[in-house]
Amino acid sequence: MESFRKNILQQIENIATGRIFTFRDLSFDNDKTANVAVLLSEQSKKGILVRIEKGVYYRPRKSVLGLGKLPIYQDEQFRYLTQKLNGYITGAYVYNKMGLTEQVATTITIATCYPVRHFRFKNLDVESVKAYCSDCTNESFIPFLRLLDAIKDMKHIPGTTEQDIYNRVKTQYFSHYSVAELKKVITLAKNYPPRVRKVVADILGDIKQAALQREMKKTLLPTTRFNMNYKTV
Repeated sequence: MESFRKNILQQIENIATGRIFTFRDLSFDNDKTANVAVLLSEQSKKGILVRIEKGVYYRPRKSVLGLGKLPIYQDEQFRYLTQKLNGYITGAYVYNKMGLTEQVATTITIATCYPVRHFRFKNLDVESVKAYCSDCTNESFIPFLRLLDAIKDMKHIPGTTEQDIYNRVKTQYFSHYSVAELKKVITLAKNYPPRVRKVVADILGDIKQAALQREMKKTLLPTTRFNMNYKTV
């Protein structure tokens, strides 16, 4: 039992300070789960670990200025939440980082295939929305998915108009993409609602990508009418 305890403590010691971890990050036999739970609880009571929620802990970083234990970095909270929900950060927080709005988000939005109810994590209000890509944790897809999310939400992004978002998305992103990147956008956009595909097609036309625009238009029914509050070139 002492060797088991020593092994678990060593595994915990090897986890970087400030990094959130769960039982899944430790290696042990399933029949030892209760023992590990007791050990983690014990370490938490001693102040060696900080318990965030059931089965979730981190080793706190200590201030070099003698200010005691430091809080978890926000990026680490985001990493844990996206891993927990199997999704990616999107919504107003990301749109601000993308330069699409100056408004600061009060709620963190996570796109996931299986949305859950709004909840609070530490000091964050968290909501989840539907992801339009089943492989939404693929790091190479996420920048394009966020762009398509912004197009989907263009009517509701605070402090902007649809024309603002249309122009910014076109000039800051689409205009700088390679043909290969634009093809990736088209592939992912096919999973989004028709209105998003219409905007993508219009932007492709504006940036003189006629062949790609035709490909995107093929996904739209010719009889569909859209009420779009922006002007193309």
